[in-house]
Amino acid sequence: MLETFRFIQHLRVTLSDIDMLRHVNNAAYVRWLETIRCEYFAEVLGGEVAGERGIIMAKLNVDYEVALQYRERVAIGCKVSRIGGKSFDFAYEVWSEDRNLRSARAVTTVVAMNYETGKTIAVPEAWRAAVAAFEIAVLPV
Repeated sequence: MLETFRFIQHLRVTLSDIDMLRHVNNAAYVRWLETIRCEYFAEVLGGEVAGERGIIMAKLNVDYEVALQYRERVAIGCKVSRIGGKSFDFAYEVWSEDRNLRSARAVTTVVAMNYETGKTIAVPEAWRAAVAAFEIAVLPV
């Protein structure tokens, strides 16, 4: 479970994550992904959400596999899986820790932005270096 991810967060499904069908609503997954992406941006890339430079999401793709239930323990992994000229991808996996099952996997494409000018920018070299230093291949033993 999450062997290829170094950046992992844990949570427990709350009542507000559940919809009338009694499982986690798809919007909760999107909120969880946004939260871990912002934490990765702050902790690994050293970025500030309200800073001059940042990222905006251009694309989101989520594959839902297994429904999660109220109070289930969840682990979410996040990593940068691709870096281009002005954009990069985050890959995610969402797992039930209680059942040891993957619940969802997702990819978001984000674009590097200068918020003061409102224009896209090249992915800063400092971000590339930070990702390279952090995303060391984690190989199963």
